[in-house]
Amino acid sequence: MIQVFAPTRLPPVDMREVLRYAGDRGQEPSTDRIKALMPEALEHIRGQVCFDIFPLGEVTPEAVDLGFTVVSSRSLSSLLADSAFAVVFGATLGLAYDRFTARTSRLSPADAWFLHALGTERIEALCDQFEEELRRQGHVLTRRFSPGYGDVPLALQKDLFRVLDCSRKIGLTLNASLLMSPSKSVTALMGVLDQGALDLHGAERGGCQSCSKTDCAFREENRNNR
Repeated sequence: MIQVFAPTRLPPVDMREVLRYAGDRGQEPSTDRIKALMPEALEHIRGQVCFDIFPLGEVTPEAVDLGFTVVSSRSLSSLLADSAFAVVFGATLGLAYDRFTARTSRLSPADAWFLHALGTERIEALCDQFEEELRRQGHVLTRRFSPGYGDVPLALQKDLFRVLDCSRKIGLTLNASLLMSPSKSVTALMGVLDQGALDLHGAERGGCQSCSKTDCAFREENRNNR
């Protein structure tokens, strides 16, 4: 059954992450400007997640039967190898944030760039909060994996939108080019592990260091170098 998670508030903004997404090294003028934009910007965020949990069919080294579609992907097969179920979800900050960013861009492209970075940090925070809610309910999860990363085909978006009814549930739509609207949105899958598989597949290990996309412009640096 499709469910909707809509937190009343998100965790505090991680300024370090916002600056990383903005490609900034923490110069004081940038930090001050982002902090000045934040109060109004955050008022336009309406974070929502629609999700369902599906029993998995056959998982081979080459493909995964998600129950509603079969995906040819070695990376997804590895991720879900010890899972009996998969959490499938779509998350969005809502259309108001896109509109606010668009209005701002007409006055200041630099401010709009900072808002894009803030929105990226906020959608990731929403996904993290959703994961924490599932863990609070007792689920042991793999890291999340999105269509378009590694060898997971971007076309999987069509199946995720179909089974989650994203448009009706949270106002998240997909166009013919597989672009999502609102733009600050994410779709992803996670495996539900048995406790015994926790260490084997690193369910508590996430973020950039566990992602195979090593050429990403937003890849997080080793924390020891900060």
